[in-house]
Amino acid sequence: MIKNLKKTFPYTIPIFISFLFIGISFGIFTSSKGYAPWVAPLTSVVIFSGSIQFVVVEAMYAGMNLLSFVLIVAMMNIRHFFYALTCLIKFRGMSEGKRIYSNYALCDEAYSMIMGVPVPDDMKEEDFYFSIIILLQAYWFLATTLGGVLGNFVKTEILGIDFILTALFLVIYLSQWNQTTDHFPAIIGVVASVFSLIIFGENFILPAMIIILIFLYIDFKKRVGGNKNA
Repeated sequence: MIKNLKKTFPYTIPIFISFLFIGISFGIFTSSKGYAPWVAPLTSVVIFSGSIQFVVVEAMYAGMNLLSFVLIVAMMNIRHFFYALTCLIKFRGMSEGKRIYSNYALCDEAYSMIMGVPVPDDMKEEDFYFSIIILLQAYWFLATTLGGVLGNFVKTEILGIDFILTALFLVIYLSQWNQTTDHFPAIIGVVASVFSLIIFGENFILPAMIIILIFLYIDFKKRVGGNKNA
């Protein structure tokens, strides 16, 4: 296990750096709301979803009603349902315990790496994917723990730091674009997201996912039909 983590670590360094800054900011944010230092790392174990963790802390602090909170969480994290579906084949070689944990801890960044980073020649596919997921949650846990402790001493709020992850996703997107010759999924992803954002506003994620799945399914059926005819 340790050997696999060492081999996988270099691939995760960019995410480690981004998680370090964002996780620390989350820990400081949590402490600034008057919560104990252990609250930030606890949410990183129980929830492990950066955006939702911010929402949870703010909701508790503001006294948001349960129904509103559940609806917000459902809308923000519905994409993880699709992540798990598309990773069923990727995780088929794992033991049941590893597979359950991998589906639970499948964050955006882990999903991007699993879908876009080639598996090293000297590693099994399932070992590489599991190592990615383990490392990324470990980074986030350690960063939020550090932020929770620092929050008792730093009484200021870090603004704009969440752009680090936006920049990271842009880099991953461009990297995947350069690694493949078929750009249809990337193009339809952007077009569907922009269209849904214009029509549905902040609640664009679910409609965009549905549109993307429909077009990818149509494209898949055309490819399968073309291969049969060939």
